[in-house]
Amino acid sequence: MTEIYLIKKVGTTHKVYHVSNLNNLTWKVDTPVTPMPLPEDTHEENILVKMEGNTAKVDLSWTLTEGSFFGTLSTSDVFTPETGGDITALAQIEKFKGFVPKSIGDAYSIKLVSDVVGDSGSTDDGTISSMSFTVSGGSPIVWVVNLSFYVGKVVAMLEADIPPAPTSVTLVGSTSTNAGAGTIAYTVVAYDGYATEQTASSAQAISRHKIKYQKTQHASSSMTDDLNTWITPSNASSSLTGTITGLPHGNYTVKIAQLNGFSSDAGTEYYRKGATSTSTTVVVG
Repeated sequence: MTEIYLIKKVGTTHKVYHVSNLNNLTWKVDTPVTPMPLPEDTHEENILVKMEGNTAKVDLSWTLTEGSFFGTLSTSDVFTPETGGDITALAQIEKFKGFVPKSIGDAYSIKLVSDVVGDSGSTDDGTISSMSFTVSGGSPIVWVVNLSFYVGKVVAMLEADIPPAPTSVTLVGSTSTNAGAGTIAYTVVAYDGYATEQTASSAQAISRHKIKYQKTQHASSSMTDDLNTWITPSNASSSLTGTITGLPHGNYTVKIAQLNGFSSDAGTEYYRKGATSTSTTVVVG
């Protein structure tokens, strides 16, 4: 069985809606391609021109019933409903008025959690593009919700205000015989492609860096800690060098972003993936 959660990211806290009574869920990718068929030639010589990136979209539909579906989700994916007990479908619609996006800076996730052991589920970040509540005369008490969700980065301010990704990130993983004692040392080269360098007093000037990392492969088949889960240390450092400690053995991917005075308002960061000289993952242990 797969549980579905719609998550609104509000600062360091999250508002969660547990999608129950699912009707359907569609995850699709659009890949724009423009055909340029050649005159007086066969279809096999058709030139397919791809000049745009892909767009991923999630369409989700469910039936509202009385229940307690707003709440919180723990790091171990345990849902805790809000206090107060079950609420009606109409009361849920009223609560959704404060849940749907009011600003382009409101960021969301759709998270699929499986009860199959070893299945890490799936999470897509992005924002709600549309949401509708429909009831018919033939069944006036049954409300159906239709939600469209675009996958991607939510950018809340002008592009010029958002820090670019670092020019490069270098990682060096340690080897250790003790489980959970691995480290990754990182070095950041700040973005240096400005036509005019930002002054230190400017809100656009880079003030610190943010790190996130995920384990992509276990060192052995007996290990059971989570894979492909992004972990973000709480501190944002102004230093261009540092070390991530306490890592279980395995392969890791590390991403580092630059932050400035607009970062907390923008709600997004441009991460640069760290890489060793041979791989985009770092082997620890």
